Order: sequence, then C-alpha cells, then structure tokens
Amino acid sequence: MPNLISVAARFTRSVHIRHDFRDLRHRLDGYIVTPLVLQTTARIISGLHLESRERAFSITGPFGAGKSALGLFLAHFLMRNSASRRTLLHSLHVDANALPLDVPSLLPVLVPGNNSSLRRAVLQALVDALRKWHIKVPEQLSQQIAAAIPDPALDPVQTATLVEQTARYLRVHSDYAGLVLIIDELGQYLDYAARHDDERDLFVLQTLAEMAARSGDAPVLVVTILHQAFEQYTLHAGARRRIEWAKVQGRFVDLAFQEPLSQMVRLIAAALRPAGADPLREQRLQWAERVVPLTEALGLRPAEIGSHEWRQIVADSFPLHPMTMLALPGIVRQLAQNERSLFAFLASDEPWGLRDVVQQAPDGAVPIYRLSHLFNYVETNLGASLFARSRGRRWAELVEARADLTGADPLLLDTLTVVGVLGALERAAGMRACQAHLAFALADDPSDPAVAAALETLQKRQHITYRRFRDSFVLWEGSDLDLELLMQQARRMLAERYSLCQLLMRYADTTPRIAYRHSYRTGATRAFAVRYVDVQQLADTMTVAAGLVGELLYVVPSDEEELSRAEQWACHPDRRQETARIIVLPRHVHEMREMALDVAALRMLAEEHEALEHDRVARREVHSRLIEAEQILRDTLAEAYGVQSRWFYGGQQVPVANARQIDDLLSKAADATYPLAPRIWNELVGRDAISSAAAKARRNVVAAMLEQVDQALLGIQGYPPERAIYASILQRGGLHRQNEQGTWEIGPPPPSDPLGLLPVWRAMEIKLMEAGTQPLALAALYAFLQQPPYGIKAGVIPILFVAFYVARAGEIVFYEHGNYVPVPDMAMFERLLARPDYFAVRLGRAEGARFLLYRQLAEAFAPQALTQRVQPALLAVALPLLRTYHQLPAYSKQTKQLSPQTQAVRQALREARAPDELLFELLPPAFGVPPVSGHESVSLEQMHTFIDQLRQSMRELQEAFPSLRRIILAHTMHVFGLSGDGVVAHRELLQRYQRIAAVTNDTQLHALGARLETAVPDGEAWALSVAALVVKRPPDQWHDADVPVFQAAIADLARRFRAAEELSLTAPILPSSHREVMRVGITNGNGEMSRVVHLTANSDVQRLRGELQALLRRYAHLSTEQQLGAMAEVLQQLLLNEQQLV
Repeated sequence: MPNLISVAARFTRSVHIRHDFRDLRHRLDGYIVTPLVLQTTARIISGLHLESRERAFSITGPFGAGKSALGLFLAHFLMRNSASRRTLLHSLHVDANALPLDVPSLLPVLVPGNNSSLRRAVLQALVDALRKWHIKVPEQLSQQIAAAIPDPALDPVQTATLVEQTARYLRVHSDYAGLVLIIDELGQYLDYAARHDDERDLFVLQTLAEMAARSGDAPVLVVTILHQAFEQYTLHAGARRRIEWAKVQGRFVDLAFQEPLSQMVRLIAAALRPAGADPLREQRLQWAERVVPLTEALGLRPAEIGSHEWRQIVADSFPLHPMTMLALPGIVRQLAQNERSLFAFLASDEPWGLRDVVQQAPDGAVPIYRLSHLFNYVETNLGASLFARSRGRRWAELVEARADLTGADPLLLDTLTVVGVLGALERAAGMRACQAHLAFALADDPSDPAVAAALETLQKRQHITYRRFRDSFVLWEGSDLDLELLMQQARRMLAERYSLCQLLMRYADTTPRIAYRHSYRTGATRAFAVRYVDVQQLADTMTVAAGLVGELLYVVPSDEEELSRAEQWACHPDRRQETARIIVLPRHVHEMREMALDVAALRMLAEEHEALEHDRVARREVHSRLIEAEQILRDTLAEAYGVQSRWFYGGQQVPVANARQIDDLLSKAADATYPLAPRIWNELVGRDAISSAAAKARRNVVAAMLEQVDQALLGIQGYPPERAIYASILQRGGLHRQNEQGTWEIGPPPPSDPLGLLPVWRAMEIKLMEAGTQPLALAALYAFLQQPPYGIKAGVIPILFVAFYVARAGEIVFYEHGNYVPVPDMAMFERLLARPDYFAVRLGRAEGARFLLYRQLAEAFAPQALTQRVQPALLAVALPLLRTYHQLPAYSKQTKQLSPQTQAVRQALREARAPDELLFELLPPAFGVPPVSGHESVSLEQMHTFIDQLRQSMRELQEAFPSLRRIILAHTMHVFGLSGDGVVAHRELLQRYQRIAAVTNDTQLHALGARLETAVPDGEAWALSVAALVVKRPPDQWHDADVPVFQAAIADLARRFRAAEELSLTAPILPSSHREVMRVGITNGNGEMSRVVHLTANSDVQRLRGELQALLRRYAHLSTEQQLGAMAEVLQQLLLNEQQLV
C-alpha cells in the first residue's frame, strides 16, 4: 500500500546554521514558530536592554528538537530592522506583536559545530561574517584577528577582546549596533577541549560571557546550542574539573529547549497531514469520530489542546493510535540519536516502522499503529544498544518478560508489551498501565473483556503485578516475599506512630527554596527553610538554620475548621512584622496521608527489613516502588501547595498564579529581610563557606590591600582569581580609587555607591563607636553584618573589614587573645582571616583637647602622621614611642636607675592597650598632668611642658643601657689597671694575657683570654663579653642586682690574673716577650706584699724615672742600703694604697 504515508520534507531535513543561512526563503519556508520558539527568542532579546547584564545564553535540548533551526531564525530576526522583522513574522504566520521589533540590529556571527578549537572557530566565524556582509574594519584590528586565528596559544581574553572591539566598531561605522555570536553544536567543541585537555577552549566561553555582560551600548549576545550540560563532556575527568566546567556554564542563562507534549503532537499531525489529495480522508474522519470521545473520557487529551483541535490532530495522525502518538515524543527522547529523531522515525522504511507496517498490510486495510508495533520497531532497530540508554533496565526487563511468553497467545504478548512500554515511559502524557488505558491501547475499548482476561492471566502467572497506589500494572520480576502484606503491616505501624506533618517532614522534599531574583540581584544566594506544620505549630517561634532567610510554612490542616483557623492566623495583624515567614494553605489534602504512608512504609522495608537483604528481586521491587511512590508524593504535594493554593505574607493573601510569582514572593520577603544587602557578584567569596583556593585568593587580595594600596589594581598582575575578587568588590564598589592628586587609595564608598556598600560601612562605624573604649569582638561584628538587614556572606566580610581598616588605619586598634597588637602586620592578618574569633577591635578617637594634644605629639614624634588622609592618625603617633619601648633591651625595661617620671613612662608604654589610651590617659599622669579628655581644656604651656618632659624621659630610657655599658668598661679597666680608651685597653690586656697563657691552669683566665681574642675591639664590646662571662648573663639581660655581682666577680678575676702574672715571672727563663715585666715585693713582720709591674715607654713614666734617679744622685752620700730602705718604705706605701683601693 505505497504512498499512503508521507512526511513533509521540511521535518526531516537537518539544519547547518552557516550554509542554510545563505538561503533564507528555502530554509525557513514552512518553519513552524512554536510558542517555545517565541518564548526563547523573547528571553534572549530581553538581554538587549541597556541595563541588562544577561547577554550569554545556553540553549540545551535533545537531538532533533529544532535547536539549530531556532538559531537560524534568531540570526535572521536579529540582523533585520523593525520593518523587515515585521515582514519576516508575517511570512511565518506569526503575530507581529509576538516579539519586540524595535531592538537593535545585530550582525550574526555563526559558528557551526566542528571538532576543533573554539577560540579559533569564533574568530574565523567573525572574519567570515565581516566578509559576507562587506564590512571593513580598521587595518590594525583586521591584522590582529588574522594573526590570532592560527596561534595555538591564543589567549581566551584576547579572543573576547577582539570580538568586543569589533562590536564597538560596528556600532559606530555600520548599520548594526553590535553582534550576536551563535555557536551551534557546542558539544563538539567541548568534546575537543576535553580530549585535548585544553581548558582555554572552555574558559573562552567564560571570557565571552563576561565580555557580553559588560558590552553596554555596543551589545554582544552570545548564544550556544548543545545537547547536554557542560560538565557531561568531562564524565571521565576529576571532580575538580567537572566543577570548573559547571561554573563556566553558570555564566550562561540556561534555556531548556524541549517542546511540550502538546506542541510535539501538533508537529506529528502537521508532518503526517497530506499535502495534496488524501485517499484516507474518510477513514481519518471515522477514526477520529470513534476514538476521540474515548480519549476525552480517559483523560488522554493534553490540557493545552482544545477539543476541536484534538479531533483534527487525531484525524491527521491516522493511522497512529492516539496512545502511540502520545508515547512517541517520550520514547524518542529516551532513545534519540543524531539520525533517529521523531520525524526520522515517521519517514523511515525500517522494519516495524509506521510506513513499513502500513505497506505490509493487505490492500484496502489500513492497520492502526499501536504501542506493540512501536516496541517491535525499537527492539528490532536498536537491538542491544537499547539497554544502554536512559531507563535501559526497564526495556531489558520487558525483553526478558516477552521471552518467557514465547509461543503464547498474541493478545497476552501484546498486553505484556504495552504494560512494559507504559512502565518504561513512567506516566508520560497522563498514560498509565491501568486496565482502561491498556484495553484502549490494545482494542480501542476501555472495557474490552479480552484484555481484562489477559491481565488476569498474566497476574496469575506472575508476569505482572498490580500496584494499588498507582492503579497500574507493572512487570513482575518474582520474589518469595509477600510485599503487599509487609506493606500493610508497615503502613499500620507508621499510621499509629506519626502524624501527617511528621511523615512529611521525614519523607517529603524539604530542600530550602531559593529566592532567585533576590539572589541574582544581590549576588548572595538566599533560601527559605521548608516546614510542614499543623495549625497548633503555627505559633511556634521561628527557628531558622544559619544561612537561611526565613521559613516557608506548608500548613497541613486536618479538616475545614483547621483550615479556617490557619487562614485567620495567617491574616492576623501580627504577621505584618514577620518579613521572613511565608504561609501556604493547601488546595486540598486528599490522599496526601496515603501517599506519605506509602513512601514511609517502603522506606522502612528498604532500610530495616532483614529478609530483603537476601532477596535481590524483592529488594529491586521495593526500590522501584519507592521511586514511584516518592514521585507520586512529590506530584501530590506540588498540586496541593502549587499555584492554586493560597499564599500569605505580611498578614495578607498574595496572588500566586505561576512559578515566577512564587519566586517574586520569596524574593520580596528576602528583600524585606535584607533591605540593606550590598550587590556583590563573586562566586569565589560570595558564600558562607569558601574553598581553599578562594581563601588563598582572598588572602592575596588582603595582602595587596595592606602592602600595595598605592598601585593601580593593587599591583595584581594578569588574571589570577584575586583579580576577580578585586574587580567585583573594591573596583566596582569604588573603594579603591585615585584621589585628586592621582594617588591610589582605599576609602569609603563614593556617594554613587554602585554596590550599595555605604550602609555596611556605616554599620561598622556605628558598632565600633557604640563599643566606645571597650574592644568589640571581631566575630560579633562579623555576625552582626551577616544578620538582617545586611546579610553579607561570610566570605566577603573580611575583605570589607580590611578595606575599612585601611581607610581608617590610624584609628583601628587590634587585640589578639585580649592582648593589644601595637603593630598589625600581614602575619597578624593571616591569623585574623583564619580565626577572627581570636580578635577584637576598638576605634581610637581624639576630639577637643585630645586632638590639640595629638597635633603637638605628632609634630614632636611623628610629623608624617599629620600628612595621612585620615585624621587623627593616633597609631602613627603612638608607634614611634611603642617601637622605641619594644626595641629596648631587657635591662632598660626593668632597671630602677631612672627618674620616677621615666619609670612611669616606661610603665605606660608597657601597659598601654590602645594608642589613645597611651597618649591621653597613661602618659600625662607620669608627669603630674591629669588624663586628657575631649571635653576639658589643656593649656598650650602644659602641653609643651608635658612633651618636653616626655622627650627627656624617652631619651633617658634610651640611655639606660648605654650608661651601663660605660660603667662596665670603666670598672673593668680600673681593676685590671688599664689606661687609655677601650681599644687600647683591650690590646694591652690581651698582650698581658698572652704572657701568662702558658703558665696558668685557671680555666676562668683561659675563658677570659678566649673572650679577649674573639671580641670585636670596638671599645666596649670586649668589656661586655667579659662581663657576661663573670655574671653568666649578657648585660642587656641584667637586673640591677647583677651590677654589684659583676663588680665583685671582676675584681676577683683581676686578682687571679695578677697572681698568674707574678707566677710567670718566677719562671727560670723568661721569654723575650716578658722582659718588660718586673715583680716587686716587700717582706716585713706583717708578711709579704708583691706586685707585677709592666715597664712602659710612656713619657710621664720616663720623666718620673729620670727625676727619681736624679734625686738618688743628690743623696749619693747615703749608702746603698739607706737609699734602698727609703725606696722600700715608699714602695710599701704604694702597695698598701692599691690594696685599699681594690
């Protein structure tokens, strides 16, 4: 029976977006502009509003859905002017008001699918578009594009920049305001990038999307067309890489392109509708007359299709059975390939296809193409590959079940087949494997007795089983357990134990509901907790988990009276103050308890029943039933609490007619809860818990804020992650900017406040000012900013706080573990980023008399403080004083050999916990001046006296240790009998040691010699080293009590040194180096006194020696004994005098 079934050629022809664009009249002739096409086109066109930042779109849908044709239509529509667009829509039988006509015209840049580098393909398509439409760009830009295309290291940013520059040129020098970049078959490029491990071909999409978002009045639209999500092309890659790909897709507005069932059946009817004479006209009309009322009674007509149109569709699609027609889109969607779209099936001559079944029929008879035929087609032409596809297990079970019925009655086999097909489709188009639907599918009679008998037979033979809660039959896999009995027992126990609210909270989906519009506007994801409550629970205090805005209460009334009470409560005036609570009253709660009990019972069996562990078939059956029961419960709840339920907010009922209005309500509540939330769009830090990579980038931003604030972009080179953080917060927020002198600085948000940061800035100021002189816990400040009305994400707060600190660095005081941090450095900020709970802050202020004193102190100790932008810069004045104190040796920090005033200054520097406390409260009393407040006056004379005394005390404090050093040197020289300066004394004592080194075994003297030999002869260093030796502690660590210890110990060492010198003179043979050393001694009745003396060539000594010799000659008349006696008495007196001094 040839030529009875034909499909219009336009339905079977594939589209090549670049080639077909050249022949508009041929390729768009007969194109059906569906509501989905109009909706998708309008959504993309909305991105052309000047203030819009949504200009990157990803059209995702199954094979054969018409995505490429949509791209072709979009390109032709956008390139035209308003009048030409009206003509195009008229030629396609579309109302001219269906789409906005006055949007800017865009040059279409079409990138067809290709297994190559996307970066180069985009630029090549740009060149082709300019050439095709005879547009000549500047030579420099043309050369840059030409040079970039063959470059294997082409940078994604460069690619986006060249596209952006071209769009801006078009706006000024052509009839186009910008361009639209349409990338068809994007999956081929993503597959290429995944195979070659080149993420530049992925990140070029990110750079293009970001460029499009900021393209402004030279708009660039980026539209990609693909079959699945980005990350699906990296299924064999690591989790990190899949996440990165998903993030890139997040830059695009995802537009699902999947025609609804109603539109698909319209297209099927249009494809099968005869173009000329119709030999089957009478049969079509009779068929429709017979079956359409049955489909209406069975609820099979799609709700979007009217009765009259449905009758025409059923007639046009003859000889397809209505249930086959309704099943076709779902089956093709599961099994679709490039070459096997819906219309490829309709036009195919393959075995068991529509044309094949009709052609094999005897002349004069047109067989109805039923679901059993469709399964035979699928099994025959797909074979084993059928099992590898979506829901492959369901198809495999059907094949196995049919094999068990080989040779059985054909009606039994067909009945089993239709049960399996409808099970695999899972209630598609409202069809289910109930007795009425099965009888209609098999015999065109919902009450056909033969089908009823076949079902009973299949049940008895345990090929199928009936599921009560779905009113449908499913294939039976076989098990020894009586699941129905187990289900009844579990349901009974659960019904006694739990209320409906408890069941829903345990087993229904309570995933928080996101307020998408608010989240997009502010850059911070906001969600509402979902709770199922009875009327008694409505009055409970709202308790919301951290990170959630408020709660969405689904009320579960037991009867109409409770429903009325819930409505009264929802409308009570008290609700007007509850900005974070939304109440939903259901349309009905019919069967909700039964559905919840089914899910709970199946969960209990799956998780707790021991027998299932050893029965694989029963375990799989329970799992399958559980999936279905959960879906039914979701559907039931969606209907009960969907758009036809009643929603209340702020004490009033709010009209909700669709999902968009639900999100509007959620966003309205989020707006009211967080009216002062800033608008910060950054995926790295715009969340409460950030990744380690984001934390590292944030740390780098903080370091740049502290160390490179005077540089453009904070000195960030290239495009590391911290560049994006900087741009999204500090740059776009106007915090980092150039002042009038051209210097880069961080300051408060500008009056224009592009990101809404001023309320947050003022909140930090107010909280610190309210804390007064008491340190404010940083964790408490962070928590305050996270709460309403600000709601800042935890990842962002440290950046804003550090910006606040840098802008007011002279006033912010830090405490770590309760201890004042005098010099905040990057190491401290790293600890602060990791553990803010360890820190507290305080605002140091100076007003009135304090400010006057501050200026006087700054002029005296830190003139640079007066040049800082923020005044008063208290920390800049206090730092020199504190730094001086902290650099003092330990001796200076404890010695009492200072004036009382200086000791008081030292104590103030040690105990100060803030700059203002030090300067105004602790230092003045050290000099008898009362603490300076901002409200009491202090005379200029008092200030000058105070500053002069403070300067003297700081000088005395710094001189404490140098004075000790001088004392040590002087005393050491004295006990060793040294003269001259420190260098000469060191050299002399070293020479003396060298004379005794060989004749002494005194370890202390050898230690002295080692110090002398290794010490730097700078005057004092050697004496300090010797002092450290005898006291066993470096002088800079001494206490006052160590000074007398040193004096005694060094005197003892000197005595031992002289004894060693005397011993060396008694040696039989003195070395030549000892010939300038003499030992003199006196012995009388009191004992012996001796002394080693060193002969020197000192002029005074030589003069004394000459005078003594002359005196002896004058008394030459005395005998030698008399002369020696006189000299002995003088020598004895000298030795006595020395002993008394020592």
